[in-house]
Amino acid sequence: MSDSFLELKNLKKSFAPGEAVLQGINLTIRQGEFVTLLGASGCGKTTTLRIIAGLEQPDSGSVWLEGQDVTALEPNQRDVNTVFQNYALFPHMNVADNIGYGLKIRKVPKADIKKKVKEMLELVQLEGFEKRKPAELSGGQKQRVAIARALANNPRVLLLDEPLGALDLQLRRTMQLELKRLQKKLGITFIYITHDQEEAINMSDRIVVMNQGQFEQIGTPDEIYNHPKTSYVATFVGNANILKGKVVEINGSYAQVQIGNDTVSVYTEEIVKVGEQLTLAVRSENILLDEAEMENVVEQNEAEGTGRHLYATVKEKNFAAGQLRVLLALSDGTELTASRFGMNANIQPGQQIKWYFDPRNAIVVDREFKTKEPADMSGGNQ
Repeated sequence: MSDSFLELKNLKKSFAPGEAVLQGINLTIRQGEFVTLLGASGCGKTTTLRIIAGLEQPDSGSVWLEGQDVTALEPNQRDVNTVFQNYALFPHMNVADNIGYGLKIRKVPKADIKKKVKEMLELVQLEGFEKRKPAELSGGQKQRVAIARALANNPRVLLLDEPLGALDLQLRRTMQLELKRLQKKLGITFIYITHDQEEAINMSDRIVVMNQGQFEQIGTPDEIYNHPKTSYVATFVGNANILKGKVVEINGSYAQVQIGNDTVSVYTEEIVKVGEQLTLAVRSENILLDEAEMENVVEQNEAEGTGRHLYATVKEKNFAAGQLRVLLALSDGTELTASRFGMNANIQPGQQIKWYFDPRNAIVVDREFKTKEPADMSGGNQ
């Protein structure tokens, strides 16, 4: 695959003075990639998509497709199509006419349109639905028709603006698999917009996490989830505890970090110094709990000589989506959340409990951004 199929170069956009929506973003997308722009509402992801589509002009910067600057081209002059959340189907047209509409506008012969429509219906598994009107379709079927229409004229890039947002959870998960299957089968570059981390992780080759008009991190789902670079990424994608502390001792690749009144062991491949302030991200599922009696805890720690078990007080617990979540308070008031599948009735609010984590599951975050400008975080894996 080419390394520079689609490029965004230093895109900036403001809709009001002093309110930058995009702050000089850079991104390189390879041909055939499934790339997701992930972020909260207002982070700039939809504006980015509209600029790629030609529906919006940047204040500065450029969009390049296959080596050509397409920034000034009209939407219909770009080999790009968009699928919207509301489907945008014509209610008075049947499924076949909706799918073939773009080809009709381009004055493609009727026989070729009919052939292409049949091909698209087979692709999205809607054979036999040709004569139905949009009002006769389910939400998932409408979305498939919208995707078929967008694919009918063989775009080089398909843009999808939160296309599954209006569907229920079960259908959304089914459509995630369908979209990924389609993308792999066709080999078309997909650029997907969502605020749903599950969608991003399940479908993407790479994820671009956006925050306040900038790219926080670009990487594979594994890199984004297991190796976040910033506290924002760690907390937006999954559930992470952010702990701040000071390095008090270094032993090879392990640093002892004081957090409030407690000290934890952290494995890091980065160079850290005694006295340095660190920010750590620890996933809630990596916080391990042990409900042994206090005297047993002390005996075990003395026998192991690790001192890695720490004490906390259970503040509250709740059970949702098959997971038990326990809110803990450390001795200095710092709060953290532990989660695990299954229910454990032995954990009760007010109980003192010991907790720990594998030193390799504590990720140092926010560190490199003390010296790097956001522009240095552009294309490629971060």
